[in-house]
Amino acid sequence: MPKKIFDFDAEFKLGIEGVDNEHVKLVDMLNEVHNLIGEGRREEARTYFHETLTAYVDEHFANEEKFMESIGYPALDEHKKVHENFKKSFSELRPLIESLDESAFRKALSDAFTWILAHIGKTDKKYAAFYLANPPK
Repeated sequence: MPKKIFDFDAEFKLGIEGVDNEHVKLVDMLNEVHNLIGEGRREEARTYFHETLTAYVDEHFANEEKFMESIGYPALDEHKKVHENFKKSFSELRPLIESLDESAFRKALSDAFTWILAHIGKTDKKYAAFYLANPPK
C-alpha cells in the first residue's frame, strides 16, 4: 500500500467543500510523486509532476481567488501576491525541469511540498476562518 507523505483530513481540511476538493487533488498529486520516487521511478515522477501539477496550480489559484472574491475576503490582494510569487518561481523552474535538470526538479518538489505545508496548512486557513465566521446568507 502506498505511503502518504501528507494526511489531508488531519492537516489541511478547511471545511469548505469546493476548496477542500481541489486541495485534496493537489495533496494526492504530491503523494503520488513521493510514491513514484520511493519506488525508484524518478523519471515517471518528474513527468507526472510536470504534467499534472503545473497545469493544476494555475487552475486552482484562479478558482481559489474567485472564491475569496465572492466572500469579500479582505486580504484577497495579499493572497493573490502570494499566489503570483509561487507561480513566478515555479514558471522559472519549468524549462529546467523539462530539460531534465535534477537540481531544478528537487527545487520544484521542495517548493511544492513547502507550499502545501505553509500555504494550505496556514495561509488558506485564514480565509477559511473568515468564511466560516461570516457564512453567506
